[in-house]
Amino acid sequence: MVQRDMHHPSVIFWSLGNESGRGKNHEGAAAFARALDPSRPLHYEGGINGNWTGGHSLTDVVSPMYPSIKAILDYVKSGKQDRPLIMCEYSHAMGNSNGTLKEYWDAIHSTPGLQGGFIWEFWDHGIEQTLPDGTKRSAYGGDFGETPHDGNFVCDGMVFPDRTPKPAMHEFKAIAAPIVITSTKASSGSFTVTNRQYFKDVADFDLFWSINRNGEVIDSGKVALPKIAPQKSAKISVKSKSLLKPDGAGERFINFTIVQKNRTDWAPAGHEVGWSQFALPSRKESIAPAKTNNLFEIAVDDAGEIQIPFGVLAPELSLWRAPTDNDRIGRITTKWEQYGVRELERTDCTITETAKSYKVVSEWQTSTGYKVKQVQLVTPVAGGYAVKETITVPKQFTDLARIGINFEIDGTLSNYTYFGTGPSETYPDRKIGRVHKWVSTVAEQYVPYVRPQENGGHAGVRWFALTDHAGHGVRIDLDKPRQVSATPFRADQLADATHDVELVPTGNTIVHIDAAHRGVGTASCGPDTLPAYLVSGGTYSFTWTVRAI
Repeated sequence: MVQRDMHHPSVIFWSLGNESGRGKNHEGAAAFARALDPSRPLHYEGGINGNWTGGHSLTDVVSPMYPSIKAILDYVKSGKQDRPLIMCEYSHAMGNSNGTLKEYWDAIHSTPGLQGGFIWEFWDHGIEQTLPDGTKRSAYGGDFGETPHDGNFVCDGMVFPDRTPKPAMHEFKAIAAPIVITSTKASSGSFTVTNRQYFKDVADFDLFWSINRNGEVIDSGKVALPKIAPQKSAKISVKSKSLLKPDGAGERFINFTIVQKNRTDWAPAGHEVGWSQFALPSRKESIAPAKTNNLFEIAVDDAGEIQIPFGVLAPELSLWRAPTDNDRIGRITTKWEQYGVRELERTDCTITETAKSYKVVSEWQTSTGYKVKQVQLVTPVAGGYAVKETITVPKQFTDLARIGINFEIDGTLSNYTYFGTGPSETYPDRKIGRVHKWVSTVAEQYVPYVRPQENGGHAGVRWFALTDHAGHGVRIDLDKPRQVSATPFRADQLADATHDVELVPTGNTIVHIDAAHRGVGTASCGPDTLPAYLVSGGTYSFTWTVRAI
């Protein structure tokens, strides 16, 4: 291989193999490669000792597999580092995964000696299979009757089998952008542009900006990029009256987009290679209180269930999600089974009604006997009503999927508009997305992971609306940015299916609003999410406001 490929310009170093032990044959191969091509370094993950030392004859880099962020930082600080650290494999991309990818790269960019790593891996190795009824699916281990097999463990890539990028790929695109923009005070109009490229200046790129309020553009322009050498930075300024004072109520951001000037072999002219977004001073919108209205008067029925316009199933407590591959293989679901949170039963409910409010106090019981208290205070606002939720979860629940509510809306309200991070799916530990008003459909929210699992969520949602083709429907505003999803499938359906093609839409839209939602992590092969993204027992409060459109 070395003799064959040593003159190929894309070869950056030689590898002695993958997970193949360590012995005299490796020593011989290393010596041969060094003698034949002394211009390139050697890599071999198996060459280093367990404490990331030794093996200098076999590898010129320390290349651990699936280390934690703490481990790589501790290694650099230990004083033992004598070679660059490049993660041989990290951020296992199986299903809804790649949590804390940003935190890895924050560590890499801020710490000399950390030189990056290789996400495992590029694509899902599903094979198109035609079933007897003509249906096509992405098949994986066991689908051809073979034993033994690894199930869907072969589906662990950043793109689907058809090479369509997964949401995590959009996260990584933002992280790997060649140009980065920062600012300590965006409203001043002063920004720093950093060229992260190592060999080229920024002459190939154009930089555009826009200022948005509630997702609507109120000013825009183009900035001439100064000449910035590789690995250097320069200042730019944006001139706009909209930077300083809010000219109306609503949340405001300045957005930058960096695009290619010219066509390349891999993308057309105008292709976006990076973006940045900064919050600007804003004047908060508020929903006025009211004495009463038609929606409020019928907001709670005799059973204590909240009635939402176009609702099919009333809101229920939700503490569980369809397990992701990380949840399942990392055995996080074992805790959920012990808690019994997949099946919740409301065992008690009291309603206190006044002219100004409804107070609904419910007790829920898990399938293993734990009790959860939910208090809902419903008050009128202009055009609808607000629901303040207070949910008290047992302290014994140290690791939950979510704490929130779910309900179902008539599926004829198939249009979905939301103001939050997007357009791709985002979760608490993988939430790089632009805050914007995104116009979509419920069907488009579904992410077709080869093995169905939790999907389609969005972090940082301020409000969302479901409407029919005539524009009629319901809008729900949240007290602060929350994790929200609106999808065609129930969590039970996703959990019980083994292949995407088994799913049949319910005909309704299933909505989840979460006060807290667990990160996705990478525990199918690697570290779980960070402690900051775990959800444990305690008391959680949030408010959601309902208005008809």
